[in-house]
Amino acid sequence: MKNMEQQSSKGLVLTPSGHETQSANSVREYSGPPIPDDLLMEIFSRVPAKSIARFRCVSKFLASIFCRPDFTDLFLTMSLTRPRFLFALEADKTLFLYSAPQPHNPNDNSSLVATPYQTLIFPEYIGFDNPRTLCGLVLLRQMRVICNPATGEFLTLPNVLKENILPNGNPAVIAATYLGYDRIGKRFKVLRMTPSRDGRSNTRQVLTLESGKLLWRMVECKFHFVPTLALATHICINGVLYFKAKLGKSTVIVCFDVRSEKFGFINTNEDMEQGLVCELKSLDFFNYKDEKMVRHIKFVGVTGRGEIVYSPRPFHPVNRYFVVFYNVESKTFRRVKVEGLEVEEGEKNHFKSTLIGYVENLEFM
Repeated sequence: MKNMEQQSSKGLVLTPSGHETQSANSVREYSGPPIPDDLLMEIFSRVPAKSIARFRCVSKFLASIFCRPDFTDLFLTMSLTRPRFLFALEADKTLFLYSAPQPHNPNDNSSLVATPYQTLIFPEYIGFDNPRTLCGLVLLRQMRVICNPATGEFLTLPNVLKENILPNGNPAVIAATYLGYDRIGKRFKVLRMTPSRDGRSNTRQVLTLESGKLLWRMVECKFHFVPTLALATHICINGVLYFKAKLGKSTVIVCFDVRSEKFGFINTNEDMEQGLVCELKSLDFFNYKDEKMVRHIKFVGVTGRGEIVYSPRPFHPVNRYFVVFYNVESKTFRRVKVEGLEVEEGEKNHFKSTLIGYVENLEFM
């Protein structure tokens, strides 16, 4: 914008032709903006969140545009069409988050340039577990923290009702925590289940992320199930949370409707699990020429184009970080280097996680 116009000390704008005209604020006040609001929103919905943060300082008029709910909704809708990688780096008990666009047709000579977000320093360090991301928010389950990398905000979830708390403020029993999003009601909700010490029952509660005091609410379920707490892996699709659990002696997929807050189940069996194993074997994964690299990477997710993505395991050196794409049809691997992951020299750092499908969200929590 500096190449297009310069603002004089009189509140006027010097156009490329050298003529003076009124400033953007003045024009907006007296004769309306030269570009309609809806067109401005359409234009700015296509730029990265970091650029929006800079544009907020240009004028009060632009800042007001970016705060409008219809703009944040449009920006999220556009972001969903351009998913990104999110890289979590821990250095000296501080969390650094970076993101980079997911490439469409990567090759072995490709590289990704990661963009840093604001540094997140939490009041109390617990240790960053494997985070999860949904519609721009990131859930750090062990710390009971939800953050928005694009805006630099974070909030700590309150203690769960009827949860035994240790003197240091941490829960006495590890709980399963899941993040869901209701696209119709446009609300994020957190589902948390705290098992009893004997493992025979658990408390199910829901919290809605909204302005004001955050409160947990009890939710009922006719069946007693115990979620798998190892990684508490879950996914939210079209407003429904899916996660693995035990129902009696059976393994089931729990379905939690975020909007209605009702539970459902999908039965699994040995045939389904055996089929998954056979499918993984059919990928001929361990026939890849660089078996040493394969042993040191982990599954990240699947792109919209159907490619399986892997990344190095935690504690991999930052300066040699990469992601691996596996094409199921051609059975080929492509290793893509990640650049721009830097912290202050001398800081003890290591990677914790790589997330796929991250989208930027400008809505403030």
